[in-house]
This record gives sequence, C-alpha cells and structure tokens, in this order.
Amino acid sequence: MRHWIIAGICKDRTLQNEAPILIDSHFIREGYKKLNPPTEFEEKCNHFLKYLYQFGGKENKEFEFYSTRHFSFAFADPEEFTRVIDQLKSEYFITVRKTHPMGREKGHQLYMGVKMTNSGKEEAKKSLPKLPLFGLISQQITTGNYEVDEKINHARELFLDDLPTLDKMRSACETLSYVLEPLRDDLKSYFSQKDVSDFFQIVNTFDIRHNKDTTKNLVHEEQLEWVFYSLLNTINAYTKLKQRGK
Repeated sequence: MRHWIIAGICKDRTLQNEAPILIDSHFIREGYKKLNPPTEFEEKCNHFLKYLYQFGGKENKEFEFYSTRHFSFAFADPEEFTRVIDQLKSEYFITVRKTHPMGREKGHQLYMGVKMTNSGKEEAKKSLPKLPLFGLISQQITTGNYEVDEKINHARELFLDDLPTLDKMRSACETLSYVLEPLRDDLKSYFSQKDVSDFFQIVNTFDIRHNKDTTKNLVHEEQLEWVFYSLLNTINAYTKLKQRGK
C-alpha cells in the first residue's frame, strides 16, 4: 500500500508546485509517514474531492479519469480509486456522465464527464485552509521601515495565494519570524518579558527556522495557520502600540 501512497505524495507535490523529495530507502520504509499522507479510505475521498475543487471543480470544470492512470490523485491503487469515485457519487458530491470499463480486470474504468455538485463544493470547502482574523489580514501594517513592510506584504501574499501550498505557507511564517527576531528586546517595552520569552519559545518549538531534533514538524495547514496569525498579530499589535506611544 505504501507504494501507492508515495506515488500520491509525488503527484500531489507536483500539482502544488512544491519541491520534489528524495525517494530513498528510508523514505520508502518510514520517512513518508512524516508527511502525514491520507491513508484511510475516508481521508482519500476527502483529499480527492479537495483536488477536484482546487483544480477547476469550483468553476464547474469537467474531468476525465482513467483509474489505472490517475489513481495517485487519490493516494490509492486503481481498484481503490474506483471505490473513491463510487463513494463520492453515492454521496452526490460528484456526478459522472459516463463510465466505460477498460478491459476485464477489476478496477480498470474510464470516467468521463466528472463534475462536482454544489454539495461536493461545500464539502470540499470544509477541508480548505480557513481565514480567521480576516480583519487582521485586511489591515495595512506600517512599521515605518519600507523593507520590513515589503517583507510583511510578501508573506501575506504567499500565505493567501489562490493555490496555497505547505511550502508557501511555511515560507510566509519564516519571513514573519525574521521580521520579529530583531524586535525581540523592543517587544519587552510593550509586553511582559515572560510573554515575549514564551512567545519565541513557542515559535522556535516548530521548525520554522530551526532544524533540530526537538522541533516539531509543521505538516498540517492548521498548524501553519496558527503560527502565521500569531506572528502577524504580534507584529500588528507591536506596531500599533509603538505608534500610540509616540
């Protein structure tokens, strides 16, 4: 099963324009698990539905899938891919205009005219990154330093890209962490020393800038959302408090 999952990882990273990964013996045995790919059937159905939505389904695009060619889109083998399609059809998340068997072997199917239903679109939205603190995102943060402001705006553009990837989200968090690091001492003028210390301890616990055994991997969109908004909110609050004190 892991070979089908690894094929799904490679396909997904290509679709998301993320850097390729080294497929060595360690990755094949255990390393792929660190990326938390979908392994349960329900997870694979949800992932495939999200793929449809992000790559044209929300604009009513029609797809065509051949189970022995496109199985990696669902991190599945060809036979399981047909079950994913059948499950999404049974829940009326997708419609299929025509199904054509390709050969006598089980699971060899051609699906033509695959489209998302409104219910499918709504279901897919549930698994997409949420945008909490929308007011924070829409606010103009001005530090008085043009280069710093450009870095903040660049980070926001990366994070809010129409097709966000984990690499883009992680890069956005890294950029904001570099903005905050030189301000560590000045932050203590507006927040308690303990709060500042605790904040940087939390940030450094995750692998934004560090690569130590004690750091935690950021492999979920929700983790990156939490880190990004924590960093951006801290910069925003610091900037306002500093300007108010002038």
